[in-house]
Amino acid sequence: MDETVAEFIKRTILKIPMNELTTILKAWDFLSENQLQTVNFRQRKESVVQHLIHLCEEKRASLSDAALLDIIYMQFHQHQKVWDVFQMNKGPGEDVDLFDMKQFKNSFKKILQRALKNVTVSFRETEENAVWIRIAWGTQYTKPNQYKPTYVVYYSQTPYAFMSSSMLRRNTPLLGQELEATGKIYLRQEEITLDFTEMKKACN
Repeated sequence: MDETVAEFIKRTILKIPMNELTTILKAWDFLSENQLQTVNFRQRKESVVQHLIHLCEEKRASLSDAALLDIIYMQFHQHQKVWDVFQMNKGPGEDVDLFDMKQFKNSFKKILQRALKNVTVSFRETEENAVWIRIAWGTQYTKPNQYKPTYVVYYSQTPYAFMSSSMLRRNTPLLGQELEATGKIYLRQEEITLDFTEMKKACN
């Protein structure tokens, strides 16, 4: 396992409260039940993390695996983010197409990586007909910064997309363009921000 991946996983695990750790690791579904049973979660957290990193090294965790763990952590702590809401509007004389989620993810990733050379895109679908998209941004000369990602939550059966407020505000218009190009819709950013409770209400 690459050292940068190991450090990424380590930092993510350190953020997770101990009382949530086993739940999040099971949701991650990267380490088997038998492997998790070898971990003494009553130890000091530093020892637990070291054991978990060793297990991840044995399974050769990839950057995609690490990014998925980060998405799951954010899903558990989504209330800590402020989200910008985007209203999807139909183009003149057009209907919003219902499209295959697999095709949407493939197209979104290809279009974004075509626009920016150094960017990593990860996805996780949920039972709520939503797809979580995690984007780690780089530049023409630097690798993607995995510690300052942007999260997008797209509910396929609603006219809403939600984007976490990011320090990299210059990338917000680009993300809107990618959603438009992928979904064949037009986006209008609302002038308000929503916490997660309001976000859920908007989609009901």
